[in-house]
Amino acid sequence: MRLLPLLLAVLAIAVPAALAATEPAGSLSIEDGRGTVVLKGKGIVIGRLDRGDVQIVDLSPLDQWSPRINGVPRGRTVGTRGKDINFYVPGGRYKITVRGDGFSISARGQGSAVLNGKPDATGATGTYAVGDDPPATIPAAVAVPFGPPLVIGAPVSTKGLVP
Repeated sequence: MRLLPLLLAVLAIAVPAALAATEPAGSLSIEDGRGTVVLKGKGIVIGRLDRGDVQIVDLSPLDQWSPRINGVPRGRTVGTRGKDINFYVPGGRYKITVRGDGFSISARGQGSAVLNGKPDATGATGTYAVGDDPPATIPAAVAVPFGPPLVIGAPVSTKGLVP
């Protein structure tokens, strides 16, 4: 009987501490884009393309996640060209290049995107938003980070460890 309150007290302390230890994920949203986007990061990406081409490189091929195009799981590097293309990266590290008209991309995690808008006859290039920021017009060329900085090969602190 005394064990239950003790267990609840330990969980009350441990669960919030574990949740606080994980870094929050960022987000990037692109709507009705025209031009080119190169997205490199870690996390989940969902996108669609009205007309153009998409290339996905899985930078962590040994994990359980594999990119999908039009619902079909693909290999480490996949590319396709055409109309009405849907793509999905369920997790892991990736590099995605999208060229064309009418693309929408939603990325959750961390990374960066290089946006290069190409105006249509009316001058529209689409919009993008990072996190909770208001949407902005896709410019001719801009690099946009999202989420916490992606540090690869960063030195690990050994402070407090016994040699």
